[in-house]
Amino acid sequence: MAFFYHGRDRYYYFDIGTGEPVLFLHGLCNSGRAWVPQIADMVDQGYRVIIPDLLGHGASSLLDREFTPKDQAQAMMAFLEYLGLKSAIVVALSLGGTVALEIATNYPATVEKLVVAGSFLTMATSDRQQMLNRWIETLRQENGGIARFESGWLGLVGQKFAKTASGIAYYQAWQAQAAIQDTQSLIQWCEGMKRYDIRPNLEKVTAASLILAGEKDSMSPIKESQEIASLIKSATFKVVAGEGHVFNVSSASEFKNCLHDFLKRGRS
Repeated sequence: MAFFYHGRDRYYYFDIGTGEPVLFLHGLCNSGRAWVPQIADMVDQGYRVIIPDLLGHGASSLLDREFTPKDQAQAMMAFLEYLGLKSAIVVALSLGGTVALEIATNYPATVEKLVVAGSFLTMATSDRQQMLNRWIETLRQENGGIARFESGWLGLVGQKFAKTASGIAYYQAWQAQAAIQDTQSLIQWCEGMKRYDIRPNLEKVTAASLILAGEKDSMSPIKESQEIASLIKSATFKVVAGEGHVFNVSSASEFKNCLHDFLKRGRS
């Protein structure tokens, strides 16, 4: 089954492997295909890989209402229940990281281990509010999805990776994805993200956690990831060398090593 229904919303998801379940959550303006570099390797390592398209993204339903990371976290709890899972490892990046942190703070028993990469403590600052407003302004333009993608591409993967054969292939695939993306759904997410502030709740995280920062990630700076790690009692902090905000793609090999080293702790 490739679809999960939650109220009036339909989620597309990819589910492969038979081992310990790992829920992967992608970033804004992307889809579950952002985790392509990790899928085969994780299955080979004996994990069950579960990757939904977040609401308003990819092949999941469009959004006609303001939507927050906390809203998405609630839906992910219903999704795990639908799959018959009481808990899972959660691996997330950027917007997906905000959803993962909402899951880990509001439903701590459902998270076996937590990996959050290039994510955010809060959007309740003037700089972040202005950033979201700029994104909304771009998305409201004609062909706003492509405009938003093209303006942020080098920030996503870095100049070095963008010039490689893999970088060009990703550019083609993600530009096509942006061309058909419903921009109103992204605007609803941007409006909902304005209310995101996980700072008061991070002490509620009980899962062993790995917080990853991209060495040259301009969107989610190292200092912010360090602060997330400092507020979680059981967190380890690590910097992934290289460029880009979506560094699971541009620095896939090092990301893989960090993920494996962390997940194998305590694994029989």
